[in-house]
Amino acid sequence: MELQPDEYLFVDDIRSLLKCGDTKARLIMRALPSVRIGSRDAVSRAELDAHINEHGGIQVKWPRRKR
Repeated sequence: MELQPDEYLFVDDIRSLLKCGDTKARLIMRALPSVRIGSRDAVSRAELDAHINEHGGIQVKWPRRKR
């Protein structure tokens, strides 16, 4: 199976696609099924699109602050 270049999205791809910061992009990736490619995690673009269409967006849960 040959992968297409835009089939999987990395953190920097999600940041530029959704116009968000690094932390929010990582939280979005954590909300979706991901795969490990080399030393980086990636999410399927089809999975991202399907999740957004089904749920109307991605619910991001910010971690609690340590005090």
